[in-house]
Amino acid sequence: MSTPPDPFAAFESERTVIKPKPRTPGGTPPAPAPAPFFGGADPTPVAEVGEIGLLNPLVSAAGKLLVLIGKLRNLAQPPNVPALRASTADAVNQFDASARRAGVGNESVLAARYVLCTALDEAVANTPWGVQAGWNKQSLLVQFHNETWGGEKVFQLLAKLAQDVPTHRQLLELIYSVLALGFEGRYRVVDNGRAQLDSVRQRLADLIAKDRPAVEPELSPHWRGQGAGTVRLRESLPLWVFAAGFALLLALAWFGLRLTLNHRSDTTYAAVSSLRVPNIQIAPPAAPAKSPRLARFLEPEIKQGLVTVTDEADRSVVRLRGDSFFGSGSAEPMAASLPVLRRIGQALAEVKGEVLITGHSDNQPIRSLRYPSNWHLSAARADAVKGALTTLVDPARMRSDGKADAEPVAANDTPVNRARNRRVDIVLLTEPERVAAAAAPAAPVPGATK
Repeated sequence: MSTPPDPFAAFESERTVIKPKPRTPGGTPPAPAPAPFFGGADPTPVAEVGEIGLLNPLVSAAGKLLVLIGKLRNLAQPPNVPALRASTADAVNQFDASARRAGVGNESVLAARYVLCTALDEAVANTPWGVQAGWNKQSLLVQFHNETWGGEKVFQLLAKLAQDVPTHRQLLELIYSVLALGFEGRYRVVDNGRAQLDSVRQRLADLIAKDRPAVEPELSPHWRGQGAGTVRLRESLPLWVFAAGFALLLALAWFGLRLTLNHRSDTTYAAVSSLRVPNIQIAPPAAPAKSPRLARFLEPEIKQGLVTVTDEADRSVVRLRGDSFFGSGSAEPMAASLPVLRRIGQALAEVKGEVLITGHSDNQPIRSLRYPSNWHLSAARADAVKGALTTLVDPARMRSDGKADAEPVAANDTPVNRARNRRVDIVLLTEPERVAAAAAPAAPVPGATK
């Protein structure tokens, strides 16, 4: 294809040929590079890198070539060089066409193409495989501009463009992008070249940014958030945290007040229980029942020492030892006690009368969340026994109550006596046995006549 005349040919000076710096013998080999994007006989086309919309039409059109410059500089393994040269030349032609379609002038397109070809050739020349591949004999600069050097002319071009930044801003931004990707040109072979190149790149950045709005030096200017470090606790925590804390305070206050109230009620209850009424004449105890109501039915349990049964004329009392039926501080009947409770239920079901179930405890105080006092524990045990008997006895016949330590059967002075006081009494209330009126002769009525 015919190439338009180069308007920047007048800026030629001494020709500087860019040669790769050979590695010092015995020196440290370069770090392993990323996996090459060209491989074997099927290289990945440069056109697949994708369009990049950046600062201006020139940089946007050159997006694929800029990406390629970065990849070539890190390509340690030799690729398929003929395929690489062909696909890169196609990408240069695509850049030329894209820039012209975007309305970029001919002179700017040619200058930009010159810069890109020089940067691409340098990137290849400085790879471990660049010289052996013979790239410099058929470089992109030779193909598109019929020149074998460009490291000096790029910076001459930069000096001219810098005299009129507004007119040449697009081309200057492209040159800056190439410098940022590592292009060194003549500064690669001069003393203190790296420092001089850094100075040139910084001056170019200042020229480009001169008429632009100031850019924040921090990557994220507002990463600290608004008022960081001075936000009050009320504003930094969600509302539910305060609600949960308030609920916890209420629960603790309730629990503390409940313990205090139960402690005081225990004292009052003990004082009331200690009251003694004056001695009065009481009726003699009821005579025992003529025939056992429950003792005979529960004789096996009585012999095992699980229960004691007292049959009187108007009632029968079945006494359960608390330690044999409940765990310490618990109101849940033990599994071994359930058969005994079923036997008692069967016995009560055979006899008419109301059933009063009372729970009793010793005088050792209990303090727990579930049972704040001995009264609560004794009442819960009475309710548990009533629940176990409900399957066999009509619930309407039964009542339960808690007595705590108000009605001891022994002094609470030894562990044995305290164990006797921990009990549940099942009282069957019946009518006193009377002699049937029909069995006795009727008394004569005074004044009656036959």
